[in-house]
Amino acid sequence: MKRTVTVMLTVAALLLVSCVHMTQLPAENPEGEGETVLYTVDGEPIDFGIYCSETAAETLVPEKALNEYTGTVGVIVSSMRFPYGGGTKVMAEETLETYFPNMNYVIGNGDGDPVTQSALIDDYIARGIDVLVIDPVEKEAMVPAFERLKAAGIPVVCVDRYVPADYESVVKADDVKIGQKAGEAMVELLGGKGKVVEIQGAPAASNTNDRHIGFAQGIAGSQIEVIAAPYADFLQTRGLGEMEDLLQRFPDDGDIDAIFSQSDVMTMGIIQALKAAGRDIPIVSIDAQESALGAVQAGDIDAVVAYPIPMPAGIFAGVKVMEGEEIPDYIELECPVITKENVEDYIGHSGY
Repeated sequence: MKRTVTVMLTVAALLLVSCVHMTQLPAENPEGEGETVLYTVDGEPIDFGIYCSETAAETLVPEKALNEYTGTVGVIVSSMRFPYGGGTKVMAEETLETYFPNMNYVIGNGDGDPVTQSALIDDYIARGIDVLVIDPVEKEAMVPAFERLKAAGIPVVCVDRYVPADYESVVKADDVKIGQKAGEAMVELLGGKGKVVEIQGAPAASNTNDRHIGFAQGIAGSQIEVIAAPYADFLQTRGLGEMEDLLQRFPDDGDIDAIFSQSDVMTMGIIQALKAAGRDIPIVSIDAQESALGAVQAGDIDAVVAYPIPMPAGIFAGVKVMEGEEIPDYIELECPVITKENVEDYIGHSGY
């Protein structure tokens, strides 16, 4: 299913059209999700990953040789307490070390706290970074820090989440679309009728609300009813606790027909609660981290919609912004639905 195609962009060719964003279409167009597009710049290969479409990859191809980029990239992950944050940090480091040998970088842990992220931003401003790539913890709380970045003349690329302030681009999968795909998978799973509980993430997180809206759109027109929708803050322990409470509120086997979980981390706790209670309830999850893909193989999760780590795309976007190269306001990553039928194609590609 995975194919690799190559685009050759030489520095000489780029210099001939220095005023134009230079990309060329691959000689062979890969079709469908789950395929890797490999580009080369001046002979250096760039693998944007299985979740980066050809369209997105074309916007990220650098306009000059990779070793010509210099400067300092600041990166702030949302929290290292989550597999997603840890994977983001590792993949950001790997991207910078692999593709940008003459770039400096600093990576900070937001620790799930907007105050911590704001303090890191102030530190980065003092250090004189040239661009910031950030996974913001909360939308509104980060606005003042973004205003300070603007005043300092430091461009920003958001990944995973966004802030209602000035930034150059956001790199992520579409959370509304992800929620909608999860809802459609739920409709198919239940034959269009049933009682569902939704385990939501954190109330102040933009992706929580977007996934909730998308899920409602996905089940619209069916006879599926959401009978409870507690928050579990994207934590496994909270997912476990909330599911235990729900199983007590709805003690009979027919009370809950299926579960929609907004993240795999919470889903792992949900599975714990179900196994402890001896209950077998279908689950549709979001993220496609490696543990969840294993759970799909084992039959503990019926479907998971991928929410890919926005790397290496986020770093390439940040470097291009730093250099004044044009990129879109939104770089969308793919979000395939993964089941037992296609899970083998995605194992080993999540990064977390």
